[in-house]
Amino acid sequence: MKLLIIDDHALYIEGVRAVLNRYLPSTDILISTDVNDVKSLISLHPDLDLILLDLRMPNGGAPAVLLEIRKSKTPIPVLIVSASESSTDVQLVMNKGAAGYLPKTTSPSELINAIKAVTAGDIYLPAKWQSRLAGKNPPIVVDDGNKEIILTARLHDVLQLIEKGFSTKEICGFLNLSENTVYGYVKDLFSKFSVSSRTELIQTAKQLNLFGFK
Repeated sequence: MKLLIIDDHALYIEGVRAVLNRYLPSTDILISTDVNDVKSLISLHPDLDLILLDLRMPNGGAPAVLLEIRKSKTPIPVLIVSASESSTDVQLVMNKGAAGYLPKTTSPSELINAIKAVTAGDIYLPAKWQSRLAGKNPPIVVDDGNKEIILTARLHDVLQLIEKGFSTKEICGFLNLSENTVYGYVKDLFSKFSVSSRTELIQTAKQLNLFGFK
């Protein structure tokens, strides 16, 4: 198997290399720290079996790599391995064509299981993400380091509009909700994020990457 690791953290790369050398010793491992290398690497190595990709890197990160692979029309599966455990990030890259997603806190055995599943043509997500992303409007889940924050799709909609600077009355119009309902949603957001103002709410939510991929 020939595998490409794209990540800008040398220590992480060496850790993954050690795991692969132990559990999949015949793997041919290629390394890149720059997403701009992807096009040339795909051209030079059309026999790649898998790309292990970090989510957030300079020059576009995972979405840029997934787009380049789609443009090249090369059916190379991509397994995202990221420090982020936000369901918004999981949904983003899976919708853009990733074959799987793992947190960097995952065990070596699960990494190997994910690699085997994805190279066999399957989609791989940890069990907790399979259940969370099931259904038409799955909840948004993030971890602020102290607790897990779960947002319904409607709460997430309200949060997005708050970040754009819309007033309560304007949010009512956009979502066709009463003022009391929107006030209740805002109060719930304040409680979930342990804040007391819209400014604090926006700052905290930005730190948790809840306003889309940057």
